[in-house]
Amino acid sequence: MPQVSPYSVQRFRGGYAIVWRDEQGVRHRRTLYAKDRASADSEARQLWESADDQPWTVGRIIEGYIAHLAKDEPPSLQRRRDAWKAMRVFWENVDPELIDEEMCMTYRDERPVADATARYELLMLSTALNWAVSKKHLASRPEVWLPSKDEYEIRYLERGHFETFFEKVRAPHARLYVLLGLYTMARPSAILELQWSQVDFARRQINLNPPGRRQTAKRRPIVAVNEDLYEALVLAFKARQGPYIIERGAAPITSIKKAFQAASKRSGVKATPYTLRHTGAVWAAEGGVSMAELAQFMGHDDDRTTQKHYARFSPDYLRKVGEKVAEGRGNKGRGSS
Repeated sequence: MPQVSPYSVQRFRGGYAIVWRDEQGVRHRRTLYAKDRASADSEARQLWESADDQPWTVGRIIEGYIAHLAKDEPPSLQRRRDAWKAMRVFWENVDPELIDEEMCMTYRDERPVADATARYELLMLSTALNWAVSKKHLASRPEVWLPSKDEYEIRYLERGHFETFFEKVRAPHARLYVLLGLYTMARPSAILELQWSQVDFARRQINLNPPGRRQTAKRRPIVAVNEDLYEALVLAFKARQGPYIIERGAAPITSIKKAFQAASKRSGVKATPYTLRHTGAVWAAEGGVSMAELAQFMGHDDDRTTQKHYARFSPDYLRKVGEKVAEGRGNKGRGSS
């Protein structure tokens, strides 16, 4: 195969073909033997990776890395594909050996995005280079400079603000979503994919991980259902039209953002679907729930992430430290002028 840009797999004459463009932009196509999509993707990847007469540019490496990920279909796959679309113009034909701090900083300067987005893209580049080394496509991985990691800001609603916002949520499916988001602290995708078969009314539990879904780093745990959510679920179950909990006319809802934007505008309280996860966690921490228990409820592997984001909301957060310092002084200074 000649020097190519990243390839794609397309339907062709009842089967599949690998399609690419050469350095001159000329389109090429090669018929694959595979007759199903999964096999075609695998065959195309093997052809792509085994073509030794072409250099492993950054474009070829990232395309190969994404194709490798596609076999397991991780939740992050689409985000990585979208990131590569934005990165391609700068990185596609770069020789990996030329990557250095200055090149990465130049990329950051030319990308009109937040530091967090640029950091994600450069991290993906670094991970793809690691993959290329593991596959012996590169002898060593160049160092990839990353923008500083901003302090993560927790955006949550105070109780009064939540009630003001919730009052302006109109559609029944959106109101149910809000309660699920607050009380389960589940991520938006988990709530939108939730089906009635995952609800155990007898035990008052919800298994956020549907049958057949492999647990990933973003774990979906089994969570308890409180009284408010239980009553809302019972009413919704009686009125259900399909298998999905968040539905409209028996069809699952794929995005709830418009309902949140409308309620935010009507109420004057800005909230997003993800705000509810933080809100529930902050309220639980304020109520004295331990970080270990909160971590389990939120699907964190351990409580280090939970501690980092939510421990400061606990009523006794670091209080003993100040008290021990005061004990060290004894009564000195008290009442003195």
